[in-house]
Amino acid sequence: MKKITVFDAIMVCLLLILCVVTLYPFYYALIISVSDGLRVQQHNVVLLPQGFTLQNYHAIFLDDRILDATFISLARTVLGTALSLIVIGLCAYSMSKTYFKFKKPLFIFFVIPMYVSGGMLPTFILIHDLHLMNNFLVYILPGCYSTFFMFLMKVFLETIPDNLEESARIDGARELKIMTSVILPLCYPVIATIALFVGVGQWNSWFDALMYVSNQSLHPLQMVLQAILTESQNTADKLLLMGMNSQKVTLTTQTYTMAVLIVTTVPIVFVYPFAQRYFVKGMTLGAVKM
Repeated sequence: MKKITVFDAIMVCLLLILCVVTLYPFYYALIISVSDGLRVQQHNVVLLPQGFTLQNYHAIFLDDRILDATFISLARTVLGTALSLIVIGLCAYSMSKTYFKFKKPLFIFFVIPMYVSGGMLPTFILIHDLHLMNNFLVYILPGCYSTFFMFLMKVFLETIPDNLEESARIDGARELKIMTSVILPLCYPVIATIALFVGVGQWNSWFDALMYVSNQSLHPLQMVLQAILTESQNTADKLLLMGMNSQKVTLTTQTYTMAVLIVTTVPIVFVYPFAQRYFVKGMTLGAVKM
């Protein structure tokens, strides 16, 4: 058995401290969201919830907009991520091939917008001219391509041995078959990484809704929760009039805000562990399977 050294003990302690410092803010937000508002105002909530209640979450989901907004956010996250992976994957696969004739001019075409943006006003005019205003597709189409993620996948594809493709061509496989049956299974780590970043970006995005969508029925969850958050004080007053703020349970702006924070964060927290296992798994998959 390996002897535990002083250095090992110090490293374990430092890692434990780092873990606590990282996780405690999220834990603190959680216990505040399920605590009585009066106890929170008295600074009595530190490690455990005081006056446990779910009234903050009940107050959030009393808003009829939440269900529709959740569906919009889920739809844009799933569809937007899927389309981004398709577009980025096709571009990266083409750019990773040395025999592709238009590789250099397309490389310049892709790089220039990465460093020189058109700006907000030209983008707004373009979205308007494409008739994407108040359209669900405005959440998906403008951001379906990313030069950074394309380069990330391109570099990964260039590390795959060429003999796999050559073996597939000898067996009569065409380009599409090679990409889907040979190359794609090897790309699970980079696909999972890109999907996670794109998915989180889609889920958290609200600025595009603010700029291009005035129809409230198309607003994503982040936009609706932001509106609810700005109305939190009025909401607390309404709940008081409705009798939900009784002598036993008090809802405050702080507890309500923390509940909104948890609602927007929890889906990503639960999805990440399932995506993480693909980061390494994909390296052991893939071969010439016809």
